Amino acid sequence: GSLEQQKSFNEAASQVQEAFHASISMAFNILGLEHLQKRQYAAAFHLFKLAADQNYSKAQYNVGLCYEHGRGTEKDAAKAVLYYQRAARQGHPMAQYRYAKWLLRSWPKVEEDSSVQEAVDLLGQAATAGLTQAQVYLGGLCLNGLKTGRKTALKYSHMAAKSGRLCLHGKEDQNPVSVTKFRIC
Repeated sequence: GSLEQQKSFNEAASQVQEAFHASISMAFNILGLEHLQKRQYAAAFHLFKLAADQNYSKAQYNVGLCYEHGRGTEKDAAKAVLYYQRAARQGHPMAQYRYAKWLLRSWPKVEEDSSVQEAVDLLGQAATAGLTQAQVYLGGLCLNGLKTGRKTALKYSHMAAKSGRLCLHGKEDQNPVSVTKFRIC
C-alpha cells in the first residue's frame, strides 16, 4: 500500500503543478492583453513572452504578433514565424493561418515543396476549426492552381459562406463548380 500511496501522491502533485503553471500562463497572457490595450507594449510583450515560454499557445501567438509588428520589441520576422509555428503545432487556428501563409511565400513557383503541403494541412485545420480567413484563403489557393482543384476550393468556400462572412457570386446551376467568385462580406 505505501508504494501505491506514494505513486498516487506524486501523480496528484504533478497534476496540481501542471494546473498551476497553466493558470500562471493564462494570467500572464491576460495581463499582457490588458497592457496591450493601454498601449504599454513593452510590458505586454514581456508578459506574453513569460507565458509563451511555458508553452501557452495563445501567448505564443501574441508573441508572434509582437515580433511581426514591432510591439514592445524590435520587428523580427524570423522570430514571429517561430512563435506562430509553435502555436500552430498546438492547434491555435490564427497561428496556423499566419504560419501557413508564411510557408506559402514561394508558391506557386515551388508546388512540390513539403512546406506547401504543410501549409495546406495547417490551413485545412484552421478552416475546419471555423476560421473564415483560412477557409477563404484555402479556397482561393485551390481555385488559383493548387493541385487539389475546384472541388476542394468550393468545399472551403462553402464553409466560409455558411459562417455568414462569405458571399458567393456566379452561376449557380446544378453544377456547384460553376461558382467562380467569392469575397468576404
